[in-house]
Amino acid sequence: MSPLPITELSTEQRHAVARWIAENLASLPEPVRAFLDPHRKYLDSDGDLRRRFDATIRELRRALGITPSSERRRSGSPLSSLPPEEARTAQTEEERLEEQLHSSVRLEGWHGELKKRHRGRGKRIKKRLTKLKSAAKARHEQEVTEDIPLEEIELTPEELAEVQAHAIEFGKHLLEGNGADPALQSVNETLMPGGAVVCTEERESLAAELPKELAEATVVKTLHETRVRYDFTVSVSRIELDVEKKVVVTPDGERAVVAASTAEFGPPHYSVTWSALATLAVMVGQFAVPLNRLATMFSTSVKRFTAGGLGRMLHYVAQRLVPIYLEFADQLSDAGILAGDDTSCRVIEVTSHFAELKAKGGAAQERPPPWADYRTPEAAEQSFKRCEELKEARKQRRAEGDRDARRTPDEKPSLGVLIGRVLEFESPRQDGKGPKQSLNTTVLSGRSVADDPRSLIVLYRSHFGSCGNLLESILRSRNPSAREVILQADLSTTNLVSDPELLERFTFKLSGCSAHARRPFALYEHEDPVNCSHMLHLFKGLAIYEQRLDVHGRNRDNVLAVRQAESRELWEDIRELATEMKDKWSKATKLGAGARYILNHYDKLTAYLDDPRLEATNNLRERMLRTEKLIEGSSMFRRSLEGRFALDVVRTVMQTAVAAGVPVHEYLESVLRADAEVIAAHPERFTPRAWVADGPEP
Repeated sequence: MSPLPITELSTEQRHAVARWIAENLASLPEPVRAFLDPHRKYLDSDGDLRRRFDATIRELRRALGITPSSERRRSGSPLSSLPPEEARTAQTEEERLEEQLHSSVRLEGWHGELKKRHRGRGKRIKKRLTKLKSAAKARHEQEVTEDIPLEEIELTPEELAEVQAHAIEFGKHLLEGNGADPALQSVNETLMPGGAVVCTEERESLAAELPKELAEATVVKTLHETRVRYDFTVSVSRIELDVEKKVVVTPDGERAVVAASTAEFGPPHYSVTWSALATLAVMVGQFAVPLNRLATMFSTSVKRFTAGGLGRMLHYVAQRLVPIYLEFADQLSDAGILAGDDTSCRVIEVTSHFAELKAKGGAAQERPPPWADYRTPEAAEQSFKRCEELKEARKQRRAEGDRDARRTPDEKPSLGVLIGRVLEFESPRQDGKGPKQSLNTTVLSGRSVADDPRSLIVLYRSHFGSCGNLLESILRSRNPSAREVILQADLSTTNLVSDPELLERFTFKLSGCSAHARRPFALYEHEDPVNCSHMLHLFKGLAIYEQRLDVHGRNRDNVLAVRQAESRELWEDIRELATEMKDKWSKATKLGAGARYILNHYDKLTAYLDDPRLEATNNLRERMLRTEKLIEGSSMFRRSLEGRFALDVVRTVMQTAVAAGVPVHEYLESVLRADAEVIAAHPERFTPRAWVADGPEP
């Protein structure tokens, strides 16, 4: 059956259809009436139909529960829709600074105009709705909104002049102070920076050969031109070592075998080099490549790697790095500003244990949980002492000539035990009904030296608990003289310190996250387009101010000038709009809860305005946890808690190395080559920051 021909309707025909709908609407069934009624808005209009037709389509989509993929807004970045930059070329440093200032003033003027239009549209809609009867208000609210698009709100010359004056004042605030202060530099490090690979350079000389038709020509001049080609391969090098062994006889007649050391190439009992171990740590820890894929990629016809074998190698790397990991925890305890966040993680060993308990109907388990040896610091300490006693006993047996003891390797404490002696693994529930059962990975960061951004420490910890529990474990070793602790996190009670002893020892100041306050209005913008778009525009302004401070260079004077003037003014607008939305939306709705969150935590959300050291958001910690989602998407889980802890240790050391600006691969290889006993005795000498000071330049 061929499709019917499409005939363009004239204005009179559209009006006739609209009249028919109006005349017969009351007699139509409810579903038909609900579907046809919106079409009258564009059928009965004159001129350009596009805007009214698009409004009808959006209304029908909402009624049918259809949201186009292009309109499925996630929280996103508040800076994702800024106006395009003007193309201008600066010839001198003075021109560059002038252009920088011009861009900042222009951006503030753009934001200020739109802010006034948002406010003007809101006032006009409110004025129209007050004229409607309460019963009809809800029904006509969307229609009123669609009839007042933002671009039709005109500003008076006085309002435009006010916006421009405000923008010029903003530019003056940005220029206050004496240039950028390194201590206030924003940390924008990512987990996977560029330049993580090992790069080598080669130089080749290519001679120009004359073609046959020019064989008799005379060369009058020879020139050279440099051209570059990049080659990247995945290769496995087989290094065959000829290890010399000497059989010697001591004066008392005993025979012994002395072999050449292979420590220069790699660790004992492993058939890989130090560089290979560093590469493995980078691939798994930084880029979240699953072990089975790496095993397939690195296997050759003469050597096959397995995921289990690579897992043991990564565990060896973590064991070598765990003293540095615990040193980070100790240094982090004295940081003036701490920030953190957490996310759930999956480990087969844990889920299997709880599944077995559930299958038994909650009865007492026949065997202890896999984490029994380190569920508390006390249990971990006992397990560690037990390993040390076994080690001493085996050493004594070897001294007595026991051949079985000579062939038996020392029993080493697990990563769970080594870390569990310092950081609590199983935290109690707040209601006191046993331990928590939700396994989370928490990231906690802070500077070991307040004035040095390169001293940022990033600590990952997987445990039965939350950010607040990890904070409590770390703060127990804090210097008592450092009484003030500033915590920046989502203002959930699980992220805060609740230990009475710590609350008595220290004074806690809380700083919220403006991105967390903004998120509900971005996720549920479709439920209240006018107010949410206004709210999102206000948060966009806050992000613009922080971004322009980074561009111009932060110092105490310009940060406080911008935050105390422009940022605080925007926060007052946000509070006013949140109050209006609180009255419109109940606390049971997402938008109502979001508005109340701003009002209830207003002082904590704006705490950063008075302290130039604080960040406006907690986004850095959230970015550092995104790799967890990469792991979940690629390998879905870790099989054991020990593997999970190995990943925590490796990622902590590497992310802290990234923040310190050191070459990760070179740093890891250097530390792995060092004496393990020296690292255990003096881990502070092997942190990335110390490595930069004492070792090669990055």
